[in-house]
Amino acid sequence: MKIRPIGKRVLVKPIAIEEKTTTGILLIQNNEEKNYRIGQIIALSDDDEVLTTFKLKDHVIFSKKTGIKIERFGENFILLELEEILGIIED
Repeated sequence: MKIRPIGKRVLVKPIAIEEKTTTGILLIQNNEEKNYRIGQIIALSDDDEVLTTFKLKDHVIFSKKTGIKIERFGENFILLELEEILGIIED
């Protein structure tokens, strides 16, 4: 089953936030400690504004209290309105 967002929405797969110490040890942060989350866009609606702003695989930041949480096939996803996305993470 495939989820295709409609309206001004995107489907995001949340990403665990990892940080490294100076010695290279990975520290996985608990998302509950932060008031934001990071995710990767895996599906876009056909809305022109959404298509011109985002592309598949963009990493975005959003508030942890926004969106509709969806669990399918043992994986978690979040359906977000365009206005709920706070920014795009650029490398």
